[in-house]
Amino acid sequence: MARRCSVPHILTTGASLTARKLAVDLGGPARRVNLAAGKPVIFHDMRLSFAAGDKDKAGALMAGDFNYAGQSLNVGAEGDPWTLAVPSQRFATWLHSFSWLGELAASRDVKTLIFARTLTDKWAEIYGQWNDFAWAPDSLAARVLYWGAYWSPLLSGDNMSEAAQLRRNCFKRQLKRLRKTYRRTSLGLPRLRASAALVVGGLRLKEKSERYLEQGLDWLDDEIELQILPDGGHVSRSPAQSLDALEILLMVDDLLQSRGVQGSRALSRAIDRLAPIISFFTSANGQFSCFNGSGEGNARRIKALMKAAPKTAKPFAYCPHTGYQRIENGGTVLLVDTGSTPPRPFDTEAHLAPLAFELSTKLGRLVVNCGWSEEQPLRFRQFMRSTAAHSTLTLDDKSAGTLLDEGWKTKILGNAVEVEAGPVNAKRKEQDAGAWLEGAHDGYRTESGLTHRRRLYMSSEGDDIRGEDSLLVPLGGEHVSREQRPFKIRFHFHPDVRVSLSQDQKSALLVHSGKAGWRFRTDCGPLSVEDSIYLGQGEKPVKAQQIIISGNAYCDSDGETRSNRVRWSFRKLEARKA
Repeated sequence: MARRCSVPHILTTGASLTARKLAVDLGGPARRVNLAAGKPVIFHDMRLSFAAGDKDKAGALMAGDFNYAGQSLNVGAEGDPWTLAVPSQRFATWLHSFSWLGELAASRDVKTLIFARTLTDKWAEIYGQWNDFAWAPDSLAARVLYWGAYWSPLLSGDNMSEAAQLRRNCFKRQLKRLRKTYRRTSLGLPRLRASAALVVGGLRLKEKSERYLEQGLDWLDDEIELQILPDGGHVSRSPAQSLDALEILLMVDDLLQSRGVQGSRALSRAIDRLAPIISFFTSANGQFSCFNGSGEGNARRIKALMKAAPKTAKPFAYCPHTGYQRIENGGTVLLVDTGSTPPRPFDTEAHLAPLAFELSTKLGRLVVNCGWSEEQPLRFRQFMRSTAAHSTLTLDDKSAGTLLDEGWKTKILGNAVEVEAGPVNAKRKEQDAGAWLEGAHDGYRTESGLTHRRRLYMSSEGDDIRGEDSLLVPLGGEHVSREQRPFKIRFHFHPDVRVSLSQDQKSALLVHSGKAGWRFRTDCGPLSVEDSIYLGQGEKPVKAQQIIISGNAYCDSDGETRSNRVRWSFRKLEARKA
């Protein structure tokens, strides 16, 4: 049973709409009306043409089970969570965001619609006037967006009732507050969500909607220009945030079309750019890749969003602005992180993983990074951002770059990157026999004088992947010393992969999903097989395995000596005949 702790101020400072009548300005400073008895707020009847929710999660919610990040709150089929102690502040933030309305929207059951309205109305009775926690700018923006996006049919089935009018009035009050506090929302996706919420709110209203709609569209265009890069990636370099951005923009675009309102060119072009990069980050079996705070994601959600997005061509091979490379041959996909740390303030979730890669086939993901899901325990978060949690090289058991230590700096800047893991550069070459990729980064150069260079090759059939990792003093560079520095090259494997080390400890057999076999070899040894953890799916870490190549590199090497150069390969074994 999940441990519970209360968030007292959430439960004590809310004001009941039934006890105190709510007033809001509907026509300028000189004209104020009582929302409980005055002129009704009229809404347009629009609905999203797609639902990216999960019916199984909707069923759990209907049973009164609110589950998030490994914590749960059971209120029973007839109860509600608004007056109960919640497991954590993190849980409360999720609860008050109403993002779970998306799960309920996936169900067409009438009982689900009544359930959604009941929970919304009970929230409005307690928190609808004001609450410091529930009305914090980021939570407010999310709630306005989800209320507005899923208003039809979730929240609009009882238009003639008094409860429906109070619900509409509460929505408009929140929309008005959001417009005033817009600049207080966090930079990045929360700000994009806030601008989208103002657009959706303006689309929903029939009265005085222009001030919300026009300003929201202007602010949305500003955020698109700031956050969506020319190649379609999000400025954070996170695949997960690219997916979230696509969902937000698709919501806006869909509702604009249903209202017959012309959106901006920036909006349509952003969607056109985002959709292909989602395909770019998708592994060979359709799962998402684990880079920069991303996990496998929900396959149903990804499928629904890609179905709603404009049809795109085959994924491209290179994201020049976001900084990733994709090689795909014979059903095998190799994804490589060749980008540097994103600019502040978009680096608070960034990982220190230059030249990390993932390898997948149609059976699933083979080589992975340890990954992250927003539902995983927060105590693992900082370690998952370290270089060691990725399939790349570490020197001196340190990360390539550093994160800010907990303290006054993080209170101001958030969990930002203090020293970037880079810069990184890369180049590739396509040939009939296969594809070559070479990248290098200077994340360790300040302390050791060494650059990490990684060369990768994939055959045209996709059954032969070779790599070379070198530590070298770059041309024109100066070596710091002649001493040796220990290094480790890690290859993290998906939990579906089983690793068996050979007797000579220079090769290993990999069994993928109990079916396909691969042979891993290296010219350096001995290899070691150690435990790893995978956080790219679900709400709990999953035990996995990793291969580690260990060695000692000289700080004055050109990278061609055996001490400073390691070669390795993955080769697919022929399937046994029955």
